[in-house]
Amino acid sequence: MTTPSQAGLEVIGANGESLVFDGITVAKFKHHGKEETARNPVSTYREVSIKEKTSLFGKPKNPRQFDVLLAMSSFMALTVDEHGRAQVDELVARLESVQR
Repeated sequence: MTTPSQAGLEVIGANGESLVFDGITVAKFKHHGKEETARNPVSTYREVSIKEKTSLFGKPKNPRQFDVLLAMSSFMALTVDEHGRAQVDELVARLESVQR
């Protein structure tokens, strides 16, 4: 697994998946960091979509969960909890600051 630098950030999702930002690229890992499935340069960042998962009747799940879709040169999807949602917001802020 790639170890994030001091400028890096790791967003840990459900089922052993994670997104790792190292300051230059964003990588998606499966199996608790054992298998890299995608890596994209920061310059290809387009947008992020975050949607709260709901129950069959439209109420938020307990504990709350969010589906994240990160659009770069490839799409990266991840399901996170409330703590992971804050990490995703921080990741997006860093991606947008690097592109400016």
